[in-house]
Amino acid sequence: MKKRNFVIALTVVVGFTACKKNAGGGVADASTLNVTTQSMISDKLNEDANTVFTSSVNSDSTSSLGARPAPYYNATVTISPGAFPKTVTINFGTGTTSPDGIIRSGEIIAVLSDSFYKAGSYDTLTFNNYTVNGYHKEGTIVWNNLSHGDTLAWTRIDSGTVTAPGGSSYWHHYGTTSVLQTGGIGDNNLLDNIYSISWNSHTIVNSAGVTAISVVLPITPLEKKADCPYIDAGQLVVAVGSDQMLINFGYGTCDNTASYSFNNGPFYDFTF
Repeated sequence: MKKRNFVIALTVVVGFTACKKNAGGGVADASTLNVTTQSMISDKLNEDANTVFTSSVNSDSTSSLGARPAPYYNATVTISPGAFPKTVTINFGTGTTSPDGIIRSGEIIAVLSDSFYKAGSYDTLTFNNYTVNGYHKEGTIVWNNLSHGDTLAWTRIDSGTVTAPGGSSYWHHYGTTSVLQTGGIGDNNLLDNIYSISWNSHTIVNSAGVTAISVVLPITPLEKKADCPYIDAGQLVVAVGSDQMLINFGYGTCDNTASYSFNNGPFYDFTF
């Protein structure tokens, strides 16, 4: 069977026609592909929101909060006055397009108990009529700072609902994520930040009642660079019943390509 492309994360799935799964691996059926795609769209939306958020609060100084999103994302950033706790509202209005070609609208609202880098601090993100390329995102993302010494680490609780453009489908998602900053530590350059991302289990349930559970492989955590719109490294497994999809995001090159293997079958390329 030849390699076939499919598009996920903020678009629709294509290119999976006339291929059936088999016991020895191969291409998944439509239901498995659909819920796997929805799982990865949830992940993409979470990481996109968190990139916007972390670039906004990546400072120990209240005076420089919101420094990047306003010019880079064409957003209006409002910061509550005074000391912590503070509220940072990133408003994309009825729609703005960032240099990476992503169209966002609505608001991300972040409430910070203290500096993003202070051990023991926590931050809560909520969304007001927020969409990314037509996908409507609801719910919360809660960051808890677990840093110690020179190690910058957080846990995240991600939960909410995503509705596809036009309301044709929706899915609920929830899970806990571990985040470790591995690059850009100790400087004021927001663009060189690198995060290592892992989780034991993320679950989605879609409007058709199909459940998918994704797990990041411990030896290959996901990598997210602040200056790259894509996850550029790492592997995860998405399980749908007894079926499993292994997703390989690559090895550190910032591009929109990845590959998947279904039930230990051959790898197929896809693009975001």
